[in-house]
This record gives sequence, C-alpha cells and structure tokens, in this order.
Amino acid sequence: MNFASILACLRSKYLRVLVAGGLYILSPGAYAWNATGHREVAVVAWSELSPKAQRAIGLLLKEQTLIPNLQNLPAEEAWMAAALWPDELREQAELSGSAVPPPKTMQQWLHRAQTGEATRRWHFADRDIAKPFNQQPVLGLLEQALAAQIQLLGDASLSQQDRAVALAWVSHLVADAHQPLHTASRQDPARPGQLDAGGNTVTVFDAGRRPPEPLSLHRWWDELPGHARPGTARFETETARLLRQAQQLNNNEIATPLRHWIEESFTLARDQVYPGLVDDPDKPGAFLIRQDYWLEGRDITRARIALAGRRLAFIVQQALRDLYESVRRQGVNRKN
Repeated sequence: MNFASILACLRSKYLRVLVAGGLYILSPGAYAWNATGHREVAVVAWSELSPKAQRAIGLLLKEQTLIPNLQNLPAEEAWMAAALWPDELREQAELSGSAVPPPKTMQQWLHRAQTGEATRRWHFADRDIAKPFNQQPVLGLLEQALAAQIQLLGDASLSQQDRAVALAWVSHLVADAHQPLHTASRQDPARPGQLDAGGNTVTVFDAGRRPPEPLSLHRWWDELPGHARPGTARFETETARLLRQAQQLNNNEIATPLRHWIEESFTLARDQVYPGLVDDPDKPGAFLIRQDYWLEGRDITRARIALAGRRLAFIVQQALRDLYESVRRQGVNRKN
C-alpha cells in the first residue's frame, strides 16, 4: 500500500469511526514505551530517512515555538525529544477528558494536539482478548488519532508549527501502536465484568529485581526498553542492535494499514503477553515474572521497536515530501 492509498483510507474510514464502550480511564502510570523506548523508535526511523528529509525535520522543529527546548538541539536530538512531548503535554493538560466526545473535524484534532486537552485516550485502542479483533467495541482513540495526525502532517497548506506538532504526535503514536498492552485488555478477575485497562490493574512481581517490588503488568512492559539515555554506551549498543534488526525486515511489512499494526499488537497480547503469566505462589492475586517471560518480553519489545521505527520513517518520508523538496530547491537556488 503506497502513501496515497494510506491517506485515502484515513480520510474515508478511520476518521469517521467513533469509539464505543463508554468511559475508560488509565491509571496515572500508564504510558506506552518509556522514554528510552520512544527514543529508540525515533533513532531507528532517523536512520531510514533520507538526508534531505532529516534536514527538513530539523528545520521544522527548530523554527516552531510550541514544543519547548528544541530550538538549540541538533536535528536528531530534537527529533528524539519531540517524540516524548505528547506524554509531557498530557501531564500538563487536564486529565478528565474521557467524557469529551472525539474530535469531529481536522481543526479539532489539530487544536487538541496543540493543547493536550482530552488526549488521554489517544494513546491506546484496547480490545478484549477473549473476543475476535474486529467484532467488538474499541476502548480508546489511538487509531483515529494517529490517522488524523498523519493527515495533518501531510497537509502542505498548514503552517510549519502545525505540522511540527503533528510530527511529534505521529512519532509518539506510531510507537504506542506497537506496544501490545496499548491495544488489548482481558477480563479482570477482581472486578467482574470489567477489563484490566491494558494490564494496569494486574500486579506483577519481577523475580529478577532485588527486592521484588509490585508493578502493574502495563508498567512492566513499558519499562522493558530499560532506562539508558542517549550518549551512553548502553544506549548506543542497544540502538545498534535495533538498527541491524530493522534492516533485516521485509519491505512488505512496512507499508501496511494502521489497523494491521494494532492487530499485530493485539495478537501478541492475546497469544504471548497474557498467557505467559504465572501465579505468584507467595502473593495471591499477583503474578510472578520469571526469566523466561522476561527474555520473551525483551525479544518482543525489540522486534516491535524496530518495526515501529521503519514504519515511522516511511510515513514521515512521504508526508513531508513537499517540505524537503522545497529545502532542496532552496539549496539549488543558492548555488546558482
């Protein structure tokens, strides 16, 4: 599927879908991949972008004023920082947006992306793993939000600031879509008739931590990328591994519909994330994370981050074509 086909799908279908299922509130600690995971997705994507697209992104983020602290950063660092901004914005904005109806126009999507108002549900699209993927209501707006921000990013009539905001959201939400527990939940035994909010109400104890501390299953998966920061040996080693893994992906896996990405994540949650849990014999109602589960989770995380980075690069490369072609023409004119 080429980019024009993707945009056609977005305009005709995704933006008209409203989410059924009523209110759905995540616990305060619910994010997608942690900061390291989002940075890793950005690094993989950056390596796949052409030099002219990289330059256009650098100029776009440097000249905007809404996303703070990017103006004096090198282009790749600004790109990584922009991917974290939607979570920072969400924390600053009101968090009571679950009762606010989804945006109905592109202008509403743009306004909320800039303010963070009622964007809490943009980060997930949960389905019950006990039901078929396409035969149930969806809790969350991830698919619609990502579709809208891709469309805004590719709109040459918008200001550079508007497109910079969309760029940050696209980078962030592509990563979110590849985290299994941002696309799935299961029935919560402690709360009959209710779902576990993407593992947020599930308590796990990691046997590899000393001493073991209680975490939600959702947070445990969020933190699988670790906490290495850019510039450290650990971060460079891990991103080098991810880049090699990304280069081995088949191109047919990249230009696929957004819903396919979410279904992949849902399937991983249904078939591997939840079934791999074992009861903690010392803590009734909790689960024990053993080494085999950690190893499998680490491998899933690496694969999803590598794939997210490749897909993000494809979307951005196509959506910003007018900008980097403009940058190229300016360079030619200066030479002449």
